[in-house]
Amino acid sequence: MKSPLFWGIVYLFMAISFVYFAIQQRGRTGEWDLFTIVLMAIAAYDLLVAVRYFTFKPKVEKK
Repeated sequence: MKSPLFWGIVYLFMAISFVYFAIQQRGRTGEWDLFTIVLMAIAAYDLLVAVRYFTFKPKVEKK
């Protein structure tokens, strides 16, 4: 199994990617449509998971 730091970076990269795609979608349509909101919700979830992995890392290192 990979370290929590690795997975935290992966989820952080995914969150940044989804935010980028949401910004591109909003620029293309000119408004906040359902797809843009779904992309931002996925990005928020990925960011939450990344933060959890980053806070889990010190706990794993203690053991």
